Amino acid sequence: MKLSKRKKYKLHEMLAICEKHQGEYLKVTHGSGSWATTYSNEFIDAAASIYNLYKTSGFPNPIHQLSQDFQRCKIKSCRGSKMDEDRVKYLYKTHLKSKL
Repeated sequence: MKLSKRKKYKLHEMLAICEKHQGEYLKVTHGSGSWATTYSNEFIDAAASIYNLYKTSGFPNPIHQLSQDFQRCKIKSCRGSKMDEDRVKYLYKTHLKSKL
């Protein structure tokens, strides 16, 4: 499947946001020394936008495509790991699904 120029621009824009806000994020409500990292709101919103872009464009597996994009751009999980499909599935179930 292919994306239009407008959608490709949006994809690159959202990936840049994910890249900027990737990795470890601690909510303000966590005390010092907390280990409970999560994804920033900016990361979640941008990733949800990418997922939705693929879904509405007819891609058969948006999770796989999102994982491929994250790996290509070297975007890491909230714990600094490679964003393989299992991590993107977790991201979808815990954060993205409620945004769509």
